[in-house]
Amino acid sequence: MTEHHRRAQAEREESALEDAIGDAAFGLAADIAHPMARQAESGYDLDTDLGIDPR
Repeated sequence: MTEHHRRAQAEREESALEDAIGDAAFGLAADIAHPMARQAESGYDLDTDLGIDPR
């Protein structure tokens, strides 16, 4: 039972990571295709798309 729980947890974590990667790639592609008006130098915000908090 413990092994089954461990495997199920690992599968959920892997699925969540795959979803996050897909969302970041989609967000980056959308920003490149449709630049935001407030961004003068480039059409995308890589930090935002990758979920990085610049400090």
